[in-house]
Amino acid sequence: MTETTTLQSELPGADLGALARWLHEQHPGLITGELVGFLVPGGKSNLTYIVTDEVGQELVLRRPPLGHVLATAHDMGREA
Repeated sequence: MTETTTLQSELPGADLGALARWLHEQHPGLITGELVGFLVPGGKSNLTYIVTDEVGQELVLRRPPLGHVLATAHDMGREA
């Protein structure tokens, strides 16, 4: 993360509160407290975020683009 990056509690297309709840339920102890993050600039397709918890642990979150896309486009399952 660069010094000019501003961490935000609300990101376009990413519900950090819901993500934190899911992580607490599915992976207890993985994160501490609430999440903040930023959208990584320069992407052409899928959105990529860097998300950080209260102790500085960073996670990468990726999602398909916002808006209407073809059903077969941006298939995140191919990346699993």
